[in-house]
Amino acid sequence: MLSSVLPPVEKIPVGQHPYIIRLLKGVLNSRPPRVKLLPEWNLDKILEMLQKKPFEPMKKAELKFITWKTVFLIAITTFSSDLQALRLGDGNISVHSRGVYFIREELSKQDRPGHFGAKIFVPAFDAEKLLDPKRALTYYLKSTDNFRGENRQDSKLFLAISNPHNPISSQTISSWIVSTIQMAYNDKKKSVKAHSTRAIGPSWALYKGASMKNIMEAADWSRESTITKFYLRHIDPHVLSK
Repeated sequence: MLSSVLPPVEKIPVGQHPYIIRLLKGVLNSRPPRVKLLPEWNLDKILEMLQKKPFEPMKKAELKFITWKTVFLIAITTFSSDLQALRLGDGNISVHSRGVYFIREELSKQDRPGHFGAKIFVPAFDAEKLLDPKRALTYYLKSTDNFRGENRQDSKLFLAISNPHNPISSQTISSWIVSTIQMAYNDKKKSVKAHSTRAIGPSWALYKGASMKNIMEAADWSRESTITKFYLRHIDPHVLSK
């Protein structure tokens, strides 16, 4: 990065100069990055909420809740941190009876030569229609079709909820997921079984700016329910150990 904007020093690229390398190592040692541990949240609690108003029935729901539900279900199914990079159009999406395949167009941090453009699979969940990621995606596409414009066949999958409905960033995806989780814990009509609102409530600030991967890792995946088993089955087992 430094070498691309600054001239060489002593005929050595700035980023490779021994003094600069030592300086950067010293900065890292003196001020190491802080890793935040996010409070655990109850996955089943969120899934229960997504089956009721204002998320259902989806054909009558507001765009905001359709968007939140679709993003959340795809996030916990795929565990992908690159949902903002998914696109529509030929070559980017393939619909099958058992789910939908996407090709991630943009590079991620894990990409390298010979290993990029990974497929992201959004499965159909026939056992629980109200929690079916493919169904949610279908409703989302119908709800956003009118404002995708002339280039709808090559547009980003997820767009901003408000006008002018521009493509969104990974930070927006994370904020939608956090808003969905927070909504469940702020609903006083719902009982909290495994966790209390008081326990997680003061900790919402920790979620600000957190990556989607860290947010998903904070979920309680321990309950042996049909729903939990379904979602875990579609997650790469190596992802949770990274």
